[in-house]
Amino acid sequence: MASVYLKRDTWYLQVVDAVGRRRCVASAAGTKTEARRLALEMERQFERQRHGLEPAAIAHEMRTVDDLLEWWIENFLRNAASYESTIATIRKHLVGSKDIGRLDLEDVSPGKIDLFLTRKERELSPQSVNHLRGFLRRAFNLARRMEKFPRPNPVADVPKRKVPKRLPDYLRPDEVPPLLASVRPKWRALFATAIYTGLRKGELFALRKSDVDLAAGVVTVCRSHGRDTPKNGRAEAVPLNSELLTHYLQQAIRTSPSDLVFPAPNGKMLRRQTQLELILRRAMRRAALVTGYVHKCRRKGCGHQEPAADANPRRCPTCNFKLSAIGQVREIRFHHLRHTTASLLLMSGAGLASVQRIMRHQDPRTTTEFYGHLAAPYLKREMERLTFGPPAEAPQAATSPPHVRQEPQSLLAAGGEPESPPSAAPARDSARKAAPFTTPLLPTPKKAHPPSIRRRPVGKDPRGLTLVGARGFEPPASCSQSRRATRLRYAPRLRGGIVAQASGY
Repeated sequence: MASVYLKRDTWYLQVVDAVGRRRCVASAAGTKTEARRLALEMERQFERQRHGLEPAAIAHEMRTVDDLLEWWIENFLRNAASYESTIATIRKHLVGSKDIGRLDLEDVSPGKIDLFLTRKERELSPQSVNHLRGFLRRAFNLARRMEKFPRPNPVADVPKRKVPKRLPDYLRPDEVPPLLASVRPKWRALFATAIYTGLRKGELFALRKSDVDLAAGVVTVCRSHGRDTPKNGRAEAVPLNSELLTHYLQQAIRTSPSDLVFPAPNGKMLRRQTQLELILRRAMRRAALVTGYVHKCRRKGCGHQEPAADANPRRCPTCNFKLSAIGQVREIRFHHLRHTTASLLLMSGAGLASVQRIMRHQDPRTTTEFYGHLAAPYLKREMERLTFGPPAEAPQAATSPPHVRQEPQSLLAAGGEPESPPSAAPARDSARKAAPFTTPLLPTPKKAHPPSIRRRPVGKDPRGLTLVGARGFEPPASCSQSRRATRLRYAPRLRGGIVAQASGY
């Protein structure tokens, strides 16, 4: 029930809003009667909005989706760690867009957002379209929480796009040594630390000398880029490999001109935009870790190129210029070195729990499903663990045909014919002649009689009910054996036209 109260010459209205919460709203009413009338009207409006009969009112400073996004960027996204990597995408595809950015908030619906994302699928990948959907969903959720958009989130009913699952690439065990030998000396220690420890790009850039304990062989991961916390939000210690300490990390710490382990030439932290992927792929070309070659003509305006499996010198068929062979490497990224660490540890026999702690994952399924890739030769070796030896021959049992009777081995060995077993009749006759007055102990077998034909029991009574009654005299009646009726086995006689009944009836 709406109520009002006066405080410092201002009438306040206590009403229940559209989401069911009690609110106190200051009004411009001059009297208590006017304040009560305003409170009743406001509560009636909130009740209609709560039951879906009227849309909830939106904040006055927000008219379009652009206003909502700018408010979200300024108040929430600017302080987030993902601001620098996402702001360019938001301003390019969402803010100022005719399909969604300039749309009034009153007219926003799940269908219009879904249509906008469907059009974006023509130029963006499904994963990028899901990122745009996530930006809109977070902006509307925060607006609802701050009571700027007191309506259901329209993005909640928009389905996600299905992203095809592709296995990330990683370095094989025989590719790591030639790769590290081909990396430039200024980047070699950084790439070796990434492969041996699985640290991310920002964690390597922000790694300080004080975070490395050379005596204990442990590195503490507690920051990333300019933030004081890594991606998972907690500082953890990662053990260091002895080869990494001896050949790479100690020298990097000695030659660093600042507190950072891998600084820029001026001693400051490396920029986020440092393209380590290009450095990695160039090193793979120098190490001949390629899938093939493309021979290109360098003459201006020619543009001839042809793929080949080798780097043998060739001539351009158009201008007879010497073609330049460029190695084609896999589309591998710097973050794939983290996948390399987990995959090589698992294939070398490390336990899953240990690999999970080294990779600093909270769930072991993340380690196995996203980072732990098992190569085909490793799986082949694991399959070879199932060994049972060559197949053994089954013993050949000497069996005779089923119609041939087995005879005693003594008779068959002597070569004689099998004799039939002696009959008991002559022995019994001779015994009777010797002792004619003796009584046999065993009963003589009786002559077999044919089985008697009994009447079929009726019903399911366990006492065995039978049908009794005279045929043609009365219908058969069922009764138990203990209460059996008289059965007439002869035709009834007529005595003076009256049928004589049996006794008991």
